[in-house]
Amino acid sequence: MSSSSTNSHPSTQTSTPEHEHPQGSCPVTGKTYNFCPAQAGDVRSPCPALNALANHGYLPRDGKNIGPLDLARALKSGYNISSVLAYILSFGSLLLLGQYRSLSLSDLARHNLIEHNASLVHKDDRNGAEYAPTKVNKRLLEALCAQGGKVLPDRMTLEDAAHIRVKREAECGQLDGVHAEIARGEIVIAIGVLGGKDAAKNGVTISALHEWLQHERLPAGWKPDHTQGLYQTYKMTKYVRDRMGEIKAQKPPVKL
Repeated sequence: MSSSSTNSHPSTQTSTPEHEHPQGSCPVTGKTYNFCPAQAGDVRSPCPALNALANHGYLPRDGKNIGPLDLARALKSGYNISSVLAYILSFGSLLLLGQYRSLSLSDLARHNLIEHNASLVHKDDRNGAEYAPTKVNKRLLEALCAQGGKVLPDRMTLEDAAHIRVKREAECGQLDGVHAEIARGEIVIAIGVLGGKDAAKNGVTISALHEWLQHERLPAGWKPDHTQGLYQTYKMTKYVRDRMGEIKAQKPPVKL
């Protein structure tokens, strides 16, 4: 992980609409990409990655009326995701939601479209509600972080991710093929982006992952040190998928 501050990002992008505060204007107005958590009236999703982008101002801080190009630009600027992967994620999200012009982050909580059961940090939607929980569950977050460190000290690796995904799906039930792939992609992109250019082998520090998930905030002193591309993400996701199958069959790991 880089030691540069998140405030070192260039301020050339168009500013996003500010949200309202009970005390008046947002305290980070005019401060490019500074963190400010969601306020009353703001909406957020079950996706910590997108919530963090809104909390830092890469997306509208209120979380509303986000077009696919806005979403792609935020993914590229905030996480240095490649253009191809950013456009696939952005336009794919609207397609899965059946919304073709814009979305609000809360739309992503509609159950069993993009959101799914067996999340690593969110409770399942068990009551048939249209919208699933968006708050990170503390018990699940601690269980996720406790799974780390088994391969490398104080790090969450792809091997760890495969084990925790197997555990969650054993607890909650098997996911269909589409949602299983989405679930793997979520943790893979988190490790790949936050862990840096060597994340495929070395994973991400557990402290950085915990801060990002708990507070939906970019880790202190972090900025992207590489472009997270489609092929790299595919290889990492395939490793997790293959390892999950091997874990279920109780086979030893292979080198990535």
